[in-house]
Formats: sequence, C-alpha cells, structure tokens
Amino acid sequence: MESSEGTCMITAKHIPWEPIGTLPEDRKDGRRLLLWEVDLPVIGRWDSDREGWENPESMHILEEVIYWADITPPV
Repeated sequence: MESSEGTCMITAKHIPWEPIGTLPEDRKDGRRLLLWEVDLPVIGRWDSDREGWENPESMHILEEVIYWADITPPV
C-alpha cells in the first residue's frame, strides 16, 4: 500500500494463536509451525522420534510450548 507521500506501508494480519492442546494430530508431520515458547515466538516442528517440539535449525528441544499457529504466506 502506498501513501500520499510515496512511502510504502506494510500491514500484518492478526496471528490466530491456539492453545497447544488444540493442535490437530495432522500438524505433527514435520511441518514448521509458529510456536509460542514461554515468552517468545519461535519456529518449530514436531520430532516424532524424540516426541517433542524442536527448533529445526539448532535441533534444540523446545521445553514450554503453550500456543501454536500455522505459518501462512503473505497474500
């Protein structure tokens, strides 16, 4: 969106956070999700071998995931 001054303004949609207990089982297929761990948003995925959430870059187990949201591309 362009303003009258020629600058670009970016807007973001509300992230539909859901409690981790509501996560459908089909989301535990290795896909990356937006997770809320303690007080920070992180990208994570379910590791079925370790039966826990992990950071896909560092492979560090995420200990206190409390919310989740799908990652959706901009429209």
